[in-house]
Amino acid sequence: KLAESRNLAPRMKSLLELPLSFVVIQDRGFHFDMLSSFQALFPIIDPGLASTVAHRLVDVCRCLQVTSPCIRHGSSAACKSVAEQVQAELSLCQRSSQDVQVPCQLLILDRSVDMAATLVHEYTYEAVAYDLLDGGILDIDRNLVSLKGPPARELLLTEADVLWEELKHMHLEGVQRVVDGNIEELRNQNARQQDAAGMTTGDLLDMLRRSPEQRDTMDRLFLHMTLITEIFQKLQEQRLMSGLGMLEQDIACGVDKSGKDVKDTNLQGGLRMALTEMETVLSSETRLRLLMLYFACMANISEVVRTRLIEMAKLEPEDQEVLMAMLRTKLMEVPESQRHRHGSGCVHRVTKEQAARFKRNATAGGLELSRFEPRLKELIEQLTQDRLNNEDFATLGGSDVIDNSLRGTGAMGCAPPGAPTLPDADTWSFSGWKPGSHEKAGWLEAGSHESTSSATQRVVVFVIGGITHSELRVASEVMQALPRGTEILVGGTALLTPRRLIRALKPQGVRLDSLAHSDPADLT
Repeated sequence: KLAESRNLAPRMKSLLELPLSFVVIQDRGFHFDMLSSFQALFPIIDPGLASTVAHRLVDVCRCLQVTSPCIRHGSSAACKSVAEQVQAELSLCQRSSQDVQVPCQLLILDRSVDMAATLVHEYTYEAVAYDLLDGGILDIDRNLVSLKGPPARELLLTEADVLWEELKHMHLEGVQRVVDGNIEELRNQNARQQDAAGMTTGDLLDMLRRSPEQRDTMDRLFLHMTLITEIFQKLQEQRLMSGLGMLEQDIACGVDKSGKDVKDTNLQGGLRMALTEMETVLSSETRLRLLMLYFACMANISEVVRTRLIEMAKLEPEDQEVLMAMLRTKLMEVPESQRHRHGSGCVHRVTKEQAARFKRNATAGGLELSRFEPRLKELIEQLTQDRLNNEDFATLGGSDVIDNSLRGTGAMGCAPPGAPTLPDADTWSFSGWKPGSHEKAGWLEAGSHESTSSATQRVVVFVIGGITHSELRVASEVMQALPRGTEILVGGTALLTPRRLIRALKPQGVRLDSLAHSDPADLT
């Protein structure tokens, strides 16, 4: 239809078709906006849903001009099924002999790899804001903050906000120091105007906001000051700055603030005390999160203990249904292939490498409530260093002759020899397209020759079930520590916060028919 237009065709210099089957977040993240499919993904993924997930992941790969990645996957049937379908669909894509692919590894996991990351409170700015302020002044679906007046207004949290980009991965205490420092600097700069040194912070910002050239800057500063105030208020209300936050970290890490292993009896004792003595203080949702966190972090919990803890929690009926739905997914159970590692008694599921990292965090003189780190950081580091366990994360179609390190994956790939190809099957990749006048090319432009020449190796980690803000942060941290030219992209079926996860586990959250059989490119 576009070609038939007499007026349009002569005016077009080029046409680029993009798949709209995924959502880009930040500069190195993506998700499929499939939150309502969570219960349908586990414990056994629906075949139609697996095909939808695989097709969208192929769209991501083709946008990156990746058609022969080395694919590795978790031990679950869902991971293997999606990996095989991605490999089969990518094998139909034929690249021009002039196109040089960046070495790429694709790791496909499911949410069972680290349920704790979806439940524990994270105290970096972005993660804690999207966790605690969801449903309050922050609309996390639209990234919109509602500020009280006068005048009342709404502001977006976007990458265009320089201060947000600077602060979002910082710990909350550091963020407060930076914002307070910026306000003090403004106070000093305007000390001669209307005795600014003696004005309150709110009055100072109001005064400067009346100046047209200062209005946007002041709005942004007021936005972050409001967010920080609201976050600290929520932390106090939920008792996270005192004993509850410490108990959470002990459960998530299996390591106390002194760097010593915590016994299961001590964890159970602390949990029982929180559920009984703070029953009237903690909301049902908070008690639900504590229970789910404990069940996700501990192996071999007896049915007697599990039942007793659930009874002690006295959850609201709706939250009780959420807990039962979570148990039905079996994401909090130890996979059959790993049960021999945990013996028969009730023990923490933390890996040796995780435990060592948590102990370093505890004894490094840092913040006591930030001992926990998502396991994704450990897995990405192992993958880039060619140390990832082949037993737990097999290479699809691989053999001993394949080099699984980043230096060799792009050239060899993992597709089986003789895979069928279709000529000119790729009708919309970025081959030959140049950003032109774009000042800053986004990650979707990574397929252009300019971006390809700057990227020397690429790692894509995809999580069936969804990813968290803390996992986006640690992926960014790992990438900064790697040699220049290494790109790390993290994606999932959804972008999760604790409250979003709980919402997805409610009965009305399942819409399997509409997701598995709908157009995979339609996100409306």
